[in-house]
Amino acid sequence: MMRRILPYAALGCMIAAGTGVLSALAIVYLLPYREPDPMPELLEQTPVRIWTDERGRPLHVRRTWEAQWRFEVELDQISPAAIRTLLAVEDRNFYQHHGIDWPAALRAFSQNLRFGRIVSGASTITMQLAGMTQTGPRRSLKRKIAQIIKARRLEQLYSKDRILKEYLNRLPFGGKIFGIEAAAQYYFGQRAADLNRSEAALLCGLPQRPNAYRPDRFLKLALERRNRVLKQLEHLKQLTPEERRHIREKEPLRFREYRIPAEFQSLENSPDRMYFDLAAGEAGKQKYRIVCAYHAEASRLLRHALAEQCRNLPGVQDAAGVLIENETGRIIALTGTVAPPEARNSQVNAAAAIRSAGSSLKPFLYAEAISGGLLTADTVLKDLPVRRGNYAPGNYDGSFRGEVRAQEALADSLNTPAVRLAEELGMERILALFRRLNLISPHYQRIDGLAITLGSAGHSLLDLTAAYRVFPCDGYWNRATFLLHPAARPPVRIFAPGTGAMIARMLKRPLPGTSGSCPYAWKTGTSNGNRDAWCFAFSADYTVGVWFGNKDGRAAPALVGVKAAAPAAGRILEAMNQFGSGKPQADFPDGFRFDPLCTLSGLRATPYCQNTFPGYSLREAPLRPCRRCPPGRASRIRILSPSPGNYLKPADGKLELRLQASGKTPPHWFLNGRYLGRFMERKQVFNPGTYRVKAISENAEELSAQTAFTVRREP
Repeated sequence: MMRRILPYAALGCMIAAGTGVLSALAIVYLLPYREPDPMPELLEQTPVRIWTDERGRPLHVRRTWEAQWRFEVELDQISPAAIRTLLAVEDRNFYQHHGIDWPAALRAFSQNLRFGRIVSGASTITMQLAGMTQTGPRRSLKRKIAQIIKARRLEQLYSKDRILKEYLNRLPFGGKIFGIEAAAQYYFGQRAADLNRSEAALLCGLPQRPNAYRPDRFLKLALERRNRVLKQLEHLKQLTPEERRHIREKEPLRFREYRIPAEFQSLENSPDRMYFDLAAGEAGKQKYRIVCAYHAEASRLLRHALAEQCRNLPGVQDAAGVLIENETGRIIALTGTVAPPEARNSQVNAAAAIRSAGSSLKPFLYAEAISGGLLTADTVLKDLPVRRGNYAPGNYDGSFRGEVRAQEALADSLNTPAVRLAEELGMERILALFRRLNLISPHYQRIDGLAITLGSAGHSLLDLTAAYRVFPCDGYWNRATFLLHPAARPPVRIFAPGTGAMIARMLKRPLPGTSGSCPYAWKTGTSNGNRDAWCFAFSADYTVGVWFGNKDGRAAPALVGVKAAAPAAGRILEAMNQFGSGKPQADFPDGFRFDPLCTLSGLRATPYCQNTFPGYSLREAPLRPCRRCPPGRASRIRILSPSPGNYLKPADGKLELRLQASGKTPPHWFLNGRYLGRFMERKQVFNPGTYRVKAISENAEELSAQTAFTVRREP
């Protein structure tokens, strides 16, 4: 009976063994072809994001995947001693096997049988790398099979060097320290490329039990583990006994001072985090090494000037600033807030926030008009009351000046000339200009079109500062950048040559906060209700924009552009002279030409203009001719009363004179520069003194009339 059973039992064992072999072959050679590539899942475990300067020096670091400290390095950036040691400790046959080390697997199998439990997994480096994508129990048959399949797939798709690089960049070294570069920097303050053999042996012994052997906490155990690693290298004939003793006794372990953070840890908490956030946004989410245009000294200067000025402004709790290098368009400094970290809204970047810009948009309107040949700095504009429906803008001081030169109107930020200029340009032309300068926003669709010219629409400090750079760049604009080497962005011509220089000439005057020895071009803005104070200033080398206010929109009397923002902008710009080229800003470049201008209009004189003066206009944008002087077009306004001469005031009474003019429509009256109103005639009481009366027509092409007289007291 037994003789009949034995052949069948043997056959069954053979079938079972064959089935096991076939299953193993399927796992090792067939199933991996159906396995998806594990590498994309590994690459989701992103490294630390690093911001560097042009020399590669780290400026800021930010942890990403599970808050791990992990730096990506190539194999040639790792000490050869560390690579040799790790291979000897973890997988001595790495370059010979195809994901599974069969001799090691057989040894592990026999050990596990002998002890009756899993004591050795015989995991190769490839298998360990594959296991980094797995979750669940660390030791189970199902997990091991899946690990083998993933490892075989990695070996099919990638080179040994790529697998080894990914493994070295992901090994755990204790706590949140992952990868050999982070471990070298954290434990020794060295780069992985600079590790000596003693340091390499200590680090390569950590991954077996990283939290138990970490030298910052368990130095004795770490040294014992290092010595065992050196002994293993001697056993494998990679070291002689003399070399092992020399490494252990002579080669130093250059531990850093653990009582202070590692260099990369100290770089995580930067006061300029908002700058680096915007730089990362420009670089893209998948960029983990970002070369910035950041200038450390300029950033400290900007931050200090803003904070110091903010402390001097009652009721003002925050400020922001942007500094741009004109020639390259690089944003070299940005401060998004000066509020302390514990303050409410301290994480809000005020440099990127949308706020009312006040009068800071006016230079762009004037530049568009200059570029179109509509005016020059000497053109006469009318500062008279304006009402368009319910919209009736006035000037900041509540007065009107009558007829003023364009330079005065822009420098003093008069509102009604800007509104009249906007009407002449047309809103479509203005909105097209703002789109080209990246100043357009959805808010434009919800407010009165003319109000845009006075800054009632929302803009950010960053966008406005970048737009102001168009003036020192001779009318060219391209998007400002936080990156040292951005994608190619050819500049776009916005204004005719010479426009920027003329705007600079119109805005150039002593800037508060400077010594006054070098006048800068600058413009301030104050939003309605004193909620925001702005200043934009530029030299030949730099453009700076600053904002002061409260993030909750709370108003403060101190929030006036010329008093709050201009002094800070002045200090910043003057201090930046030490880094600039020192070249002066050209007042009259080749884009200008000399023209005779009409004294009455400030436009190109015609044969009918009786009084002229020499002035500048653009060579490529011929200035329009005067239309106020030709016969038949001159104003018919005449002041009928009072007549020029002397008047006596009675000693015991009052002198009352009639202000009366001729014309079809009532003119605007000014008495010694003070606005009286719009009327055809009115009685006015006069005291002794000298008076100048002016009547100005609402029509821009008509002439005004003026007279002068004196009132004396009777003897």
